[in-house]
Amino acid sequence: MKKHVRPPEGFSAERVGDDTIKLWFYGDVEDEWWVVYAVELAEALARLEAPGYPTMPPEDLEDEPDDDPNYTTADVATLEPEEGVLVLRKIKTPGPDLLEFTTPAGSVYEFEYPATVAYLRTLLPR
Repeated sequence: MKKHVRPPEGFSAERVGDDTIKLWFYGDVEDEWWVVYAVELAEALARLEAPGYPTMPPEDLEDEPDDDPNYTTADVATLEPEEGVLVLRKIKTPGPDLLEFTTPAGSVYEFEYPATVAYLRTLLPR
């Protein structure tokens, strides 16, 4: 049995059929939704955790803004409402890391990384 984990404010997701997930983003202006393959989303989240990506310690962010990137990036193809690319970034910041989504429409949404990933993992294949 899967543990119930609440979605972060401004975001929700649900399984659609056996192999896809619908992601909803609630913004200040308009809500957006995108459908992606569940296995591709799981693989993208795994890539965000993979060792070897350049990262910058959070305490150095303000002192050295032009240094190595302070994030890792992975992308997922979207199926609906149109084909495109959903870009995911794990951003290291002072405080909790963030998970940033950039939609094919160009919108950017940020959520606390650990809570959002924990929520998504309840919907992903193992």
